[in-house]
Amino acid sequence: MTGTEQHVVFVGDGATPPRDLERAAFDVAAPADRAAAIARLETAAVDCVVIDGTDADRVETVAAVRERAPAVPIIYVTAVPDGTAAAAATRAGATEYFVRGTDETLVDRIAAVSAGHGPATDTTDRHEREAELLEATRALFSCESRAAVADIVVDAAERVLGFDMVTVRLHDPEAEELALTAASDALDQLFDERERVEIRDSDMGEAFRRREPLIFEDIRTGRADEYERLPEMMCVPIGDHGLLNVGSPVSDAFDDRHVRLARLLTASAAAALERTDRGEELRRHERVLETVEGMVYAVDGDARLTLVTDPLAERLGYGREELIGESVSLIFEDESYDRAVEHAEELLEEPQKESGAFEATYATADGEQFPVEIECSLLPRDADEIENGTFRGAVSVVRDITRRKEREQYLQVLNRVLRHNLRNDLTVVIGYAELLRERLEDGDLTDAAGTLRETATDLARTSEKTRAIQDALDRDDDLRPVDIGAVAADAVAAVEDEAATVSVSTTGDCRAWADAGLGLVVDNLLENAVRHAGPAPTVEISADRERDRVRLSVADDGPGIPPAEIDVITGESDITQLTHSSGLGLWLVRWMVDSYGGSISFSASELGGSRVEIVLEAAPSEVADAVDAT
Repeated sequence: MTGTEQHVVFVGDGATPPRDLERAAFDVAAPADRAAAIARLETAAVDCVVIDGTDADRVETVAAVRERAPAVPIIYVTAVPDGTAAAAATRAGATEYFVRGTDETLVDRIAAVSAGHGPATDTTDRHEREAELLEATRALFSCESRAAVADIVVDAAERVLGFDMVTVRLHDPEAEELALTAASDALDQLFDERERVEIRDSDMGEAFRRREPLIFEDIRTGRADEYERLPEMMCVPIGDHGLLNVGSPVSDAFDDRHVRLARLLTASAAAALERTDRGEELRRHERVLETVEGMVYAVDGDARLTLVTDPLAERLGYGREELIGESVSLIFEDESYDRAVEHAEELLEEPQKESGAFEATYATADGEQFPVEIECSLLPRDADEIENGTFRGAVSVVRDITRRKEREQYLQVLNRVLRHNLRNDLTVVIGYAELLRERLEDGDLTDAAGTLRETATDLARTSEKTRAIQDALDRDDDLRPVDIGAVAADAVAAVEDEAATVSVSTTGDCRAWADAGLGLVVDNLLENAVRHAGPAPTVEISADRERDRVRLSVADDGPGIPPAEIDVITGESDITQLTHSSGLGLWLVRWMVDSYGGSISFSASELGGSRVEIVLEAAPSEVADAVDAT
């Protein structure tokens, strides 16, 4: 076949076309580079572009040509079969993938695609099939198992080739057989008696051995019905991984176009299978590479170490080679290993939760123990493995938390001693200040003693508030429905300032998700309003429910909360010596509300002072009623 009057652009190494193209009756142009090739497309009629896939950037050339000339056929050529290159070129927009050395010549291939270039129906059909192949390629490279690849190949072959009798057989190297892995629905139980086919003595085996597409006639199916014989079958190797088989109920059904499309599909499938074959190791290394400078290890399904980074081995006092192959229990303190096993079991029981952190204790080669925080991520599993709770292995990132634990211990001791001593000493100071007030006759000294007593009392109150905050932050109670209106009423009833006018109004069901600490929130909001609003303060508290939210607002007629304090509490500005809150009450409110998943806001009140509003998630009425009933 020749290509008289067909205009071909060749993009290749040194821009020198192969001799067979020069001898053919083509008008061949060989631009020096990609830019020149694009310019040629813009200035002259072109029937086909041939791109030599030798250089790494040729796929980018395919994409550039396809963008400039959407309808021009592009043939991507390599010297040897390369599934990865074929898949990349197809994704970039190549029309055909051609391997030198096949029975068909490049000249014939150019002539065929060039001759078909032009009619709108052919172009539309080709583009639809290219789109189907591109979609299939994307799906193939997201597969995590060989079976998933086979299923996608069957589905894509049905849609792209237009036949509904498709199977994929994958190579079993130990048995030297082709094992049936996926089949189209139309075949049903057609191959029950031929689930495995020997490579040495079968038509399919011949196609696999020769690594080239073959078309066979009058194929026996092994079933005594209308499909006892297939008039025709096309067998296309999927690299060295297996075989794509397409059957037809009529003869002469397959032409070169079917073979080309099937080869493009199988090239992508071969690359996808290569990826899945090394998938587990690849995924493991990909995760490790992200934190290779840190302390990281990986284990297999038997909980044996398969990878340990140098920093972790060094901290444990081992060489990396000493740890590889050992049970991971070697590096754990006994009870901590039990905790690690429990953590892995919890992850296996929750398929949607593939990773999580826990604390443990490691033991070094010298017997030293040190605390760690471990972020453990399970290796990916297929659907059956997830259903069966199969452990394939895990990758863990380790952080030494020795200093953090030491700081926590120091702070606990310091806090305990400071609170105890401070409370006792302040009690003494308050007692002596009161004694001085009663016995001193000098008015100025009496006033000074009174000031001393008030200051010490405020400091004692701050100490108690600090303890309340610590207790609140250390709590681990589960959230439950709490009636904000009732909590507010109790807080108002406990107000000791007789000059204060405090009111409470409640609208609707005001039960929200909280715990007993909500009382501290309301107490501190009310205390802040009463203490800072003047000698005869007015405070209005309201609680109401709006759909799935409950709001509590505390408004007063005082001078208002200083903007600097609000900015610090809401996070608008950092804490410094000059911009810190003068009291701990609002901090307690902020931290408690955050722990409930709520929000806090500040504004001016209609009374002339400040208005503080907190918003919490409302408890569903049926849940709240059930809690009340218990």
